[in-house]
Amino acid sequence: MRTGPAVMATVARWYPDVPFSVRLFDANSERLDLVDLLLRQLLDSWNDEIPAMATQDVTEAMDGVTDLVITMHEDCARRMLGAGNSAALAYFEEAGELDLYLGGDRNKPTPVEQLSEQTRKLLEAPKREGNSREDVIEMAVAEVIKKSQPGIRIVSLMRGVGFDSGREITHYNWPVPIQEDLLPLVPHQILRWVRGDENISDLGVVADNSPLMGWLKDGEAG
Repeated sequence: MRTGPAVMATVARWYPDVPFSVRLFDANSERLDLVDLLLRQLLDSWNDEIPAMATQDVTEAMDGVTDLVITMHEDCARRMLGAGNSAALAYFEEAGELDLYLGGDRNKPTPVEQLSEQTRKLLEAPKREGNSREDVIEMAVAEVIKKSQPGIRIVSLMRGVGFDSGREITHYNWPVPIQEDLLPLVPHQILRWVRGDENISDLGVVADNSPLMGWLKDGEAG
């Protein structure tokens, strides 16, 4: 939520001389869908020839990537490293097989093995015990980088997270942090942009003058 709007705006206002596409990855489906909606709205306004896709499959997301922008959230990292079960999923898993099938009660839960992959992801909750925020993000990012080709350009916008991947990584402390009590308001702001309730021109100004835009343009020369 801190990086999404600014990064999507920057990508949507980048006009290199060669064709490119955008791939979004997040292990949290709701956050992925929200940022994907924003990106498509921005591309419709500024750069509608650019193909974009959103996926929860990190291997699919990394296929053929040449420029990697890392903005990983702790929630995404924990989901990647192993999701635990929410109370809702536990309800399905703890239900006895006989209870599920005898009598055909429509109020009985669907067997876990019959749940769709999307439903399971919605019912999963990231594990909270164990490693710190910095440790889990570092481990998850290492898994992402392992799936990339040597020589790709990498930039990290994560605060307080350093990692030794053996790759050259550019770090920017940008965008500025958002106050904790204001973070829940960001999704509502994104939806206002998506619906066209608020003008996106201010996002364009932020994008055009961003260090990320500078980084993207520097790569054109290489």
